[in-house]
Amino acid sequence: MSASEQERVFVKFFRARSAVDRKIPGIGLGLMISKTIVETHGGSLSFTSHQGEGTTMSFRIPACVIGAEMSSTVT
Repeated sequence: MSASEQERVFVKFFRARSAVDRKIPGIGLGLMISKTIVETHGGSLSFTSHQGEGTTMSFRIPACVIGAEMSSTVT
């Protein structure tokens, strides 16, 4: 993706020019929805992209740890 496309990658309805040119189906909601879900769970969604080479998406979601005070209430 170009630098200008990278700035808009998580914007609702955005589609990269290459996806449009190659007629890849979609309406540009997937990454925006994915980012919202990941962030709602306390995580982050990021990417690296090199024009003409490809894009890598990554996400992190924190592990869920039940504290000692909560373990007695969980059955």
